[in-house]
Amino acid sequence: MWNMDFVIPSLLVLSVLLVFYFARPRIPNRINKAFLTLIITDIAAIVTDLLSTYADNHYRDFSVPLLSVLNMAFFVAFFARVLAFFRLTMKLPKVGASGFTWNKLLSYTVFLVCEVMVVTSPFTGAVYTADAAGYHRGPLYWILPACSFFYLALGIFQLVRYRKKVRRSVLISAFGYHAILIIGNTIRILFPQYLVMNVFCLLAILVIFLAFENPDLYITDRGPAFNTRALTDWLDDPMHRKGNRILGFAIRNYNDKRSMYGGIQMDQGLGLIISYLVRQFPQCLVFYVRGGNFALAGADETDWDRIRKEISERFQKSWQAEGVDLYLNVTYVEIGLTARALSSDRIVNMLIYALDEAGESADIEQTLMPAETLEEFNRQIEIKRWLDKAIENDAVEVFLQPINESRTGKTAAAEALARIRDGEGKMIPPGLFIPIAEKNGNINQLGEQVLRKVCAFIRDHDLHSSGLRWINVNLSPIQCMHSHLPVLFSSILKEYGISADQIHLEITKESMINYSKQEKQIADLHQCGFQLALDDYGSGFSNLHQVKKYSFSHIKLDMKIVWDYIRDRDSLLPALVQAFRQMGFSITAEGIENREMAEAMADIGCDYLQGYYFSKPVPMKDFAEKYLQG
Repeated sequence: MWNMDFVIPSLLVLSVLLVFYFARPRIPNRINKAFLTLIITDIAAIVTDLLSTYADNHYRDFSVPLLSVLNMAFFVAFFARVLAFFRLTMKLPKVGASGFTWNKLLSYTVFLVCEVMVVTSPFTGAVYTADAAGYHRGPLYWILPACSFFYLALGIFQLVRYRKKVRRSVLISAFGYHAILIIGNTIRILFPQYLVMNVFCLLAILVIFLAFENPDLYITDRGPAFNTRALTDWLDDPMHRKGNRILGFAIRNYNDKRSMYGGIQMDQGLGLIISYLVRQFPQCLVFYVRGGNFALAGADETDWDRIRKEISERFQKSWQAEGVDLYLNVTYVEIGLTARALSSDRIVNMLIYALDEAGESADIEQTLMPAETLEEFNRQIEIKRWLDKAIENDAVEVFLQPINESRTGKTAAAEALARIRDGEGKMIPPGLFIPIAEKNGNINQLGEQVLRKVCAFIRDHDLHSSGLRWINVNLSPIQCMHSHLPVLFSSILKEYGISADQIHLEITKESMINYSKQEKQIADLHQCGFQLALDDYGSGFSNLHQVKKYSFSHIKLDMKIVWDYIRDRDSLLPALVQAFRQMGFSITAEGIENREMAEAMADIGCDYLQGYYFSKPVPMKDFAEKYLQG
């Protein structure tokens, strides 16, 4: 006799779980379909187990053929459930379906062999037999636990193999439900009279549900729309990469609108927008990305122009929340997914980046089309990754470019320039990674690494005997906003035993925008002994009156103003240079590319020259070998 005390409660809990799962919105991807298949298969296994066990316990009340069919149905459902657990596990790694071709072949081959043995057992007696004396195990009954352990072992092997392609939390949960199933199968072997395997299967399903299959994990708290995690998972499914499109739109100046109308009203407004989108466009999946950004995903053949037009027309009206009329404007971002080999995380990051940019756009009617510029977004994300890695591993390189005296041509100083490399060792242009570093705050660590390496270079080489008097180090606008910058830089110089007059700080014109904050900062740096140079003069910030207010000792003319003078030699630049000299500034002309330019800049009174005519920026080691042998 078999004890069925555990079966009915398991069936009831599983039924409630199934109803809840069906009642909530779900992303139509492979993992969700696999989970739904698992629940249905498990219910089938429990029901057939219940019926077959009851029949086996009361075999006298059943005909032999019916007894045989009921047991066959259970064994068929049993193997189907084992396969369903395995197939769900195979959906967890973020790899294409082609990566598991051999897995499919092996798993389905084993499954079919087991099912054939079960279906033919009424004739062969291999797995079980049924006769007038009831149900009996066959000589090959051991294939049930053997099959279970085979799939569990294969699933664990694949999880270990593809562990880097599975979220850490999901990976831990996957190992957890495998452990539960192993324990359940072991107890089933040791205590066959108790039908406890269904309980352990239920526990495994609950772990899966709570860890990554609870629909509420993928629904935003703003309304009946999916969240960013759901969008990422939807994109993980290769079937959604072909013939689909994402239309995103951003509420312009969202943070300002939130401050204007209030948080409660804006949250209600977001809920109204989400409800409108879900109701109006049922053919699309609706996502609330974050910060007033939305996305609709659907097939390419969808009339996206009509959808965009309808959304725009709706936003011409107000959204009423808490008795307040919310007047909002939107701008759009559109991404085509066809033939894109980018990861889902990359696409989502690009979408968020594009939406943030669109939301701050000055053009209300602007429509961005990142489908044509996805590679640019991807490149920026790649650069950010290599920048983070370089800073984390102290792998920022410093190149030096000589600064020469205009009259003698001798090297008098050098400018330190930061360089980083990509995964192939290729140099990433500073014009690409410096803006990213300024935007994400890495510029402070980047600048500190550059200063430390310059100080170490000065400490390890005798600059003065070679005629080099200082090295310029650049400061970005973000660095200049650091209130402890003078103290930090002074402590670094003290750490390396370097005097402040050996380091000149180049402050770009952008740093001079906030006069009230920068005046004290620059004065404090000057008090610490640093010589200060205003970089890129003439490229935008050219207020001579403001320059006089700061403690600069050097002015560096931007290469554009130098090149303009070479093309059209008017009297403006010579007069400006003479005015600077009379004010006590020394002058450096940048962008010198030939002898004619060098002579022209020397003739109008520039003290120093810098450019490819003398040398490109070179690694510190090469600079030392070329310029520091005296």
